[in-house]
Amino acid sequence: MKRKKFFKKTLAVCLALGCVMQLAGCGNKGGDDKGSSKDNETDGQKDYVYVAEFQDVDVENLSSSVVKGDSIYYTTGEYNEETEEYKQQVCKLKIGETASETLPIEVEQDTYLNSLQVDEEGNLMVIVNKYSEEEGENLYLLKKYSQDGTELFSYDLTSLGKDEESFYVQYMAEDAKGNIYIGGSESKVWILDNTGTQVGMVSTDNWINSMLTLSNGNVAVSYYGGDGITLQEIDPGTKSLGKTYHNLPDAYNNFVAGGENKVLMMGNSKLYEYDIETETSTELLNWINCDVDGDYIRGVSVLEDGRILAISVDWSDEQAKTEMIYLTKKLPSEVVQKETITLGAIYISQDVKRNVIAFNKSNEKYHVEVIEYGGDDWEAGIARFTSDIMSGNGPDIIDLSTSASVDMFIAKGILEDLNPYIDADTQIKREDYVEKAFNAYVKGDKMYGIVPAFTVQTVIGRTSDVGSEPGWTIDDVIALMDSKPEGTELFEYCSKDSVLNYCCMMAIDNFVDWETGECKFDDGYFEKVLEFANRFPKEVNWSEDDESTPTKIQNGKLLLQTFSASDMEYYQMYSLMYGDPITFIGYPTNGGSGSYITPAVALGINTKAESKDGAWEFLRNFLTEDYQKNDIEWYFPCLQSALDAQFEEAMKEDYYEVDGEKIKQPKTTWGYDDWEAEIYAATQEQVDAVKELINITDGVSISNQEISNIISEEAGAFFDGQKSAKDVADIVQSRVKIYVNENK
Repeated sequence: MKRKKFFKKTLAVCLALGCVMQLAGCGNKGGDDKGSSKDNETDGQKDYVYVAEFQDVDVENLSSSVVKGDSIYYTTGEYNEETEEYKQQVCKLKIGETASETLPIEVEQDTYLNSLQVDEEGNLMVIVNKYSEEEGENLYLLKKYSQDGTELFSYDLTSLGKDEESFYVQYMAEDAKGNIYIGGSESKVWILDNTGTQVGMVSTDNWINSMLTLSNGNVAVSYYGGDGITLQEIDPGTKSLGKTYHNLPDAYNNFVAGGENKVLMMGNSKLYEYDIETETSTELLNWINCDVDGDYIRGVSVLEDGRILAISVDWSDEQAKTEMIYLTKKLPSEVVQKETITLGAIYISQDVKRNVIAFNKSNEKYHVEVIEYGGDDWEAGIARFTSDIMSGNGPDIIDLSTSASVDMFIAKGILEDLNPYIDADTQIKREDYVEKAFNAYVKGDKMYGIVPAFTVQTVIGRTSDVGSEPGWTIDDVIALMDSKPEGTELFEYCSKDSVLNYCCMMAIDNFVDWETGECKFDDGYFEKVLEFANRFPKEVNWSEDDESTPTKIQNGKLLLQTFSASDMEYYQMYSLMYGDPITFIGYPTNGGSGSYITPAVALGINTKAESKDGAWEFLRNFLTEDYQKNDIEWYFPCLQSALDAQFEEAMKEDYYEVDGEKIKQPKTTWGYDDWEAEIYAATQEQVDAVKELINITDGVSISNQEISNIISEEAGAFFDGQKSAKDVADIVQSRVKIYVNENK
């Protein structure tokens, strides 16, 4: 399914520089931030920290950059709305200065500079890409210029791909002998001499991830192989791949030379230094703990004075923000120390990252340090996260939105009651917030977490099939399926495991009471779920010849859709797709609506936190009017006035103007190959339906990885015909009860 957004294309370029020194440091502490929140120290002092210095660069469309000597060279572009033409230019900024210089290199209209390199003489090489209407294909040229704009040579790279089914050029590097390496389609690297003449070609057999010139003068490529990320040199003599480097860290983009025998390797969360002689790596820093969002880093370099330069382009707002970030290595004693508050999560969302960085830059007393437990092995991350918290070594602030053990933490007394902090806060008033979201983590008379933004997880069905009232049981689901012809789909591409998940794993609290330790897998309901799930195939294969989702819904072959309500547009789209009245019937349960609050952000405070006041100072930012009304996108805000404003905006028509005439414009279009819907302003009736959905939710959706694993493991024996449903239910009851009582 394709979702299309209407937007106004604007590109503006100007330059204004200003520096702000951050006194909080980040760096190597001799430990692993995935395992424990405690800092390892050497002789009572951390090894080193990096201090970040930020230089704002108001460049809307920085696309390529390279550091050479004392200057940063970069490409940028400007879109002319009147002529509908786009033009790029090459600029030069001396490090430490406040004004850039546009180099006199002429770039044709509507051509794009894919890459940029600077040789030892200061000459610039660029790859120029332009779509040819006449040829019906993309054309690529390799051009070399002196800095006065003189073209030194031009080579048609398009000829390299004459035998390729789909040709493109993405990477460029130059070795110490002046050979030029071009990386692109079909995982190939073409070798050109210093005049642009092809002298060889190498295939990596894997998609190229990056290309760089090592300090030994050889060019290397990185790619994903059978053993993960691989770095391998190219031998221009034999025209083949050469030395392979081993023991690479968990990094996957922007490999660049980092000094003698060193390579900087960057991931979204960390920056590593790899030694090509010893084939060992060192973690230099964690981006977010340097108040830097690693997701926005477009490139890194080591400057002549040893500082690390990172170039950041933040596209989260309507106008992109570009920063030059200078990272200086310092002793901890050289940095003004703040009180550290740790925040732990299996995965740190973009929204939490942004707020951590903003808090750290503005708060003079506290510095939030992030511990991200997840990674390639999600389940192992959950296990580490849970183990740290249960053992008393957990973070001060716990991200509950990525936790699968909230009820267990509550039962164990790990989460602080937030009521006293809310009562003492003169700006946070309970009555101003959406009740169901604000109280999502209220148990008894205590509040264990905040939910600043949320979706509602539910199931949609045609009213004529499921009735007009929300909430149903497994018996109701079975009756619906029994009334339909063979071949009717309950959910799209349903398998035994997915039906089991839909019917019980979305709300484990139907089966487990963490407060009392009571489990209810042996009362007959779970057996019925197992038997129903067994009616479906073990595996379902998708085929491109299958009918589209709207077609199956409209001809009655598909009954239900899972639905995550986060704005009005999804609901409007499904209303059009069904073409008849629909009901938020919810997931089947033993009682209740079957619809659940799913937090986009949910945070709690550890009862063992050393500075609970500092932790609350961070948490409360998410509940402020400024955050609720300005910083929440793609989700429902918890502040009632902000939610009401979102609904009011959804009911406003959008227009564009042609010759002075206002023409109604869709807010969004949704499309399949055989079906498309234009979404205009929501009606009051539609808004009221979504408001009611929020009001009937049964609390926050609860899951637990360990319990889910037990259910999946044991259910497999029933699905394979090795055990009866009752036997499986009894075993699950026993295993889960032991697990709950060991951890409550």
